[in-house]
Amino acid sequence: MSGQILHLLCCEGSLRLHFSGREHELSSGCMLIAMESHVAGLRPSADCRLHRLLLPAEEQASLMPAGSYGTCGWLHLFMHPIFKLEGEAFDVVRHDFDDVLFRQAHTPVAYRHEAVLQGMRALYLDVMNAHALLYEHEETTQRSADIMSRFIRMLEAGSYRKQRLVAFYAEELCVSAKHLHKVSCQVSGRSPSYWIRQFTMMEIHHLLRHQGLTAKEVADRMNFDSVSHFSRYINGPRQ
Repeated sequence: MSGQILHLLCCEGSLRLHFSGREHELSSGCMLIAMESHVAGLRPSADCRLHRLLLPAEEQASLMPAGSYGTCGWLHLFMHPIFKLEGEAFDVVRHDFDDVLFRQAHTPVAYRHEAVLQGMRALYLDVMNAHALLYEHEETTQRSADIMSRFIRMLEAGSYRKQRLVAFYAEELCVSAKHLHKVSCQVSGRSPSYWIRQFTMMEIHHLLRHQGLTAKEVADRMNFDSVSHFSRYINGPRQ
């Protein structure tokens, strides 16, 4: 199970929440796209009006635009999961949310799933278009985009809980560790070690802060050899 992707759009008021070990605020016009398991402590203001959608993580890949734009766009969404939509971009995305919610409520059961996915596909195209205007990214080759996409999907599926060595992912992707490093830096501006650590640390923060587990329990769940190894990892340098 790779979990659910949470989509929040704040239409009025504000919402405070914990994500990736820090507290954030979504004001009117702000949006968040992140793993639901990494988000906690939602505290809406009295006047908050919020759109909320959940999507199985394994279905997100089918909604992404084809080619390198989809891969780069997804990575930029991951690096900047909270962003502000203004003017026409906000109106378009809010309309997409309304459309998906309408499909959920009024489409016959036999066709509901496909109808919702069609609505989500339009939502993602509009979100990524707005996001690209805020965070520019360079085009890359289809081959590099494919390697990076498969690497991220492995992490999204939870492989980081047992495997945190770049060599493992390189072997699974049938490339050398050096080539995976080159591709990751080219496509995302970050090393593969950075992405492995990002996924790992987000889950560790959530388990410690919001599920009340002890360091030993988290170390066991995340397959660290010992509590001391776990402590060295979380206190180690960021790649």
